[in-house]
Amino acid sequence: MNISKGDFREFGPRVSGRESVIFTFSVAPSSKKISIILFDKSTKKQLSLIELTEDYSVGRVYSVQISGVNPNNLCYLLKEDDRKYIDPYATAVVGRDVWADVESRRKNQFVVYSGISHIEKDWKDTKVSVAPQDMIMYKLHMRGFTAGFNMSDAKVGSHKGLLSKLSYLKKLGITTVEIMPIYDFEELFLENKANITANGKIRHELEYTEKINYWGFGAANYFAPKASYFGNANSPMDGMRNLISTLHKNGMELIMEMTFDTATSDDMQIECLKYYVKYFHVDGFHIVGCNAPIERIAAEPYLADTKIFYEFIPEEILCTESGKKHLFIYNDSFMNVTRQIQNHMNGSMIQFANHMRRQNAAYGFVNYMANVNGFSLWDSYSYGEKHNYDNGEENRDGTNNNFSFNYGIEGKTNNKTINANRFREMRNAFVALMLAQSVPLFVAADEMAATHMGNNNPYCQDNKIGYTCFAKNKSKATLARFVSELVEFRKNHKCLRVETPFLMNDYKHLGLPDMSFHGSEPWMMSIGEEQKSLGVLYNGAYVKENEEVFVCYNFHYDSVSMALPLLSPGKRWRLCFNTAEFTDKSDFTPKPIHDQQSIKVPGSSISVLVGIKVERNKA
Repeated sequence: MNISKGDFREFGPRVSGRESVIFTFSVAPSSKKISIILFDKSTKKQLSLIELTEDYSVGRVYSVQISGVNPNNLCYLLKEDDRKYIDPYATAVVGRDVWADVESRRKNQFVVYSGISHIEKDWKDTKVSVAPQDMIMYKLHMRGFTAGFNMSDAKVGSHKGLLSKLSYLKKLGITTVEIMPIYDFEELFLENKANITANGKIRHELEYTEKINYWGFGAANYFAPKASYFGNANSPMDGMRNLISTLHKNGMELIMEMTFDTATSDDMQIECLKYYVKYFHVDGFHIVGCNAPIERIAAEPYLADTKIFYEFIPEEILCTESGKKHLFIYNDSFMNVTRQIQNHMNGSMIQFANHMRRQNAAYGFVNYMANVNGFSLWDSYSYGEKHNYDNGEENRDGTNNNFSFNYGIEGKTNNKTINANRFREMRNAFVALMLAQSVPLFVAADEMAATHMGNNNPYCQDNKIGYTCFAKNKSKATLARFVSELVEFRKNHKCLRVETPFLMNDYKHLGLPDMSFHGSEPWMMSIGEEQKSLGVLYNGAYVKENEEVFVCYNFHYDSVSMALPLLSPGKRWRLCFNTAEFTDKSDFTPKPIHDQQSIKVPGSSISVLVGIKVERNKA
């Protein structure tokens, strides 16, 4: 074994040649004795403790090249004085190879080690670039998504299980997959306990609290793909690259959800994002948490083609944004506004109308009607209150601002009327989502009316409460088909997904405004608080299409008559569907309607029409 000064180029371990590794890391200002401890990866037996002098440092950064070793057989820990710890820049984690393997890990006192991956190794990949206006986002949890399909144990919680369902995602029309944490986090909630030994000494040990960190939020090893998701400790890098390259071959993007701990420095966060773009070709990041250096991330040249999703982006950043659209505001705004009016909770039709046309040429928005940190979409219409007692926090956790309604009975019921109302509201939610101008996102299995049994914060539920269940029945299968056809309808009508803001006038003199609002009278939107209906007309001519699309939203309990705007000669309105009347035998085929001046829209429903040119004898 030979030891020499490293190159200081990148933090973490980097394989250099066949039998050489460069370790680069920083230390605390007060540390005096700095060491690297090498272990045999299979037995965890210590092989060597290498003490480093200041000859290997620049400031508080140490870089050392160790030659004459096989990187594939090593793992390591860093040591500062008496403290041993895993390298925060480690490219793999050894010791969490199997999900929640409590007994095996208890034998090793829950210790994990820094691993070494050959991230410099070349690999084949297909470049994918999905334009913002074409995106359909689908959010999933690696373990929950695969468990929800009743897969074999070998596929549950595995990228191979996810890949086996790519055909399902493609059929659904998904272009962009957002995955909850897939870097290596500690899935066991552990506590430091001070125990007294037989000879009276105090020994600090980690103990399992019997609770699972299912979501993976909190402190983590952000540079290491999660071993239990991507094969094992020997191949997490290869597994993650296989997932990404396969998604790319199928024309789909991968968005990583990053939930940096508050102790993670700004520099480390930026380096982590760059690392996954450089070595894994990740297409974007949904950054969760209020401590992200979003201004620096937005200005980082290396991330200029990488999609960045964040809850709030300051106006001064957005106003200076130029070039490729890659910044997206991602928050609950659309969901809250739409649920309030849909569930009759003093919602504003003006706010709803504004959200339907929310768009900017330089940056984007993400819309959703449910997300993981809240009720599932089905639960939004099945529970009036959260039911989080299984989380062990006396129902204090999770948001109380759900704007949900149970439609007559709390939770599961066999009442056909209540279930019919819930499925109708599900269809209403998906229509509002897919026909709004911004990027639509929905959570895995919401298209199958999945439930978390009223738990709106299942962060620790590694079971059927937290999983996304794809159980089928006739109503759920009909909903899934409805969603798939709705996605296709959006893709087939560019006027619904224009990437620049609508100006609400006919600035190109094409006969109709690019977008317009209507009510019981054409060209007139009622704005009183009592008004809960709205007609939205999209002019296809502005995107060189031959069809107009007219969407009639009625959130009143009773039916309303809505005016149909006059079309150009030779065109007629055709009804594609109404959400209250959609059944397992329905489809989106445009159907003739006799009255071309108005349409009766049933209560709590949405009608979608297209204006198409027809032959005179088929009018």
